[in-house]
Amino acid sequence: MIYCESVSNPLLEIADLEALSKLAKKHNTPLVVDNTFSPLSIAPAKLGADIIIHSLTKFINGTSDCVAGVVCGTKDFCLALKDVNNGAGMLMGSTLDSLRAASILKNMRTLHIRMKKHSENAMYLGQKFEKDGLRVVYPGLKSHSGHEVIKRQMNLEYGFGGLLTLDVGSLENANALMEMMQDKKLGYLAVSLGFYKTLFSAPGTSTSSEIPLEEQEAMGLGDGLIRFSIGLDNDIHRTYEMMKSCMTHLDILKDVPAQV
Repeated sequence: MIYCESVSNPLLEIADLEALSKLAKKHNTPLVVDNTFSPLSIAPAKLGADIIIHSLTKFINGTSDCVAGVVCGTKDFCLALKDVNNGAGMLMGSTLDSLRAASILKNMRTLHIRMKKHSENAMYLGQKFEKDGLRVVYPGLKSHSGHEVIKRQMNLEYGFGGLLTLDVGSLENANALMEMMQDKKLGYLAVSLGFYKTLFSAPGTSTSSEIPLEEQEAMGLGDGLIRFSIGLDNDIHRTYEMMKSCMTHLDILKDVPAQV
């Protein structure tokens, strides 16, 4: 199989799903796409993916109170997974309990509204911090290497997603900033994503810590990289000002007088 993420973790690289689909079909190989970071924003099935998986734990559920996942495909494929004799689902056990499934289904009814707000807030912060001189990676910014690719294959209605990264120079800076932001109630230092509160983590020492340091450096995963899952803040300008104040206090950003 060809296996990819629509938007990669943690560097937010964009997969060209149409090109991968053509390659997969040429070699009669299934294309499997993890679309956890971009539900609704990207529809892999419409771009040629054969199988789509999601971590329901993240955006789709949206309340960080469950662990679940889903595999989407054709009716024949899904029935094969449940074959009583040799289906992978039947052998490995893949049935979610009914109460948890009902809870996730309930939360899915607001997914369209939540994804729009996650994207709107992330775009606002990405633009502001890039203007402030920080190295920001967000697919909605023209500076992002995959900006044109995601524009070509996304549903514009839902925006560019709720994930962005900031490079604050060092792991010491990253840890100090995350702890200060948590103290200021700006969000939580946590490795998950898709919550209604902003979550932040240093992936080099958490979710991607299994990657050797030299490989992290080569791929652009620096010590000072922070991955943000931007929440549903109603006043995102206030959030920006508070985050900027934390960065100024830690000398990550210089205190520059506002331009009138």
